[in-house]
Amino acid sequence: MPFCSLSVRSEDLSYIIIFMPLDASQPYPIRPRLKNRQSYLGSRPYFITINTYKKQRLFIYKNIIDSLVKYLKEIAEKDNFDIMTYCFMPTHLHLVLFGKDDKSDLCKFMKNFKQITGYNYKQTFKNNLWALSFHDRVLRKEQDIKTLCRYVLKNPVRAGLVKSVLDYPYSGSFVWKL
Repeated sequence: MPFCSLSVRSEDLSYIIIFMPLDASQPYPIRPRLKNRQSYLGSRPYFITINTYKKQRLFIYKNIIDSLVKYLKEIAEKDNFDIMTYCFMPTHLHLVLFGKDDKSDLCKFMKNFKQITGYNYKQTFKNNLWALSFHDRVLRKEQDIKTLCRYVLKNPVRAGLVKSVLDYPYSGSFVWKL
């Protein structure tokens, strides 16, 4: 099975990122983060997708989602993020979030959220909750965040889970009333 690698060289740094083989039976490869750490710091918007471990259909259970929403709110407040929109699809979670100030650190927020929720889930269900990594996109300031939020909220409709955005019980916002 082929591996994909990427070599990056700068004046003071040389390293190779090696991706795991793309094998459906294996956990997801670690996604390379942006080279510029500054892209994950400060007051800026992000679009995040976190998959469940082995794409298990875990986000169909109200008790699991209620617990995750509680932790999401607590950790976002502690780590200085506004959760503009969240949407728990059966196998993954979409987040549109915005760093509130210069102390906002996306990597720290993601580590805290996945670590705390993953630990609590494993204590209860004796199984992993999250895939190894997550997909991130740093949004340009001029991008229309409300348009992206609407797109995320329409995912259950596009997937045929509900007929209307308002019918889906596992999405919301800590900023706007839906």
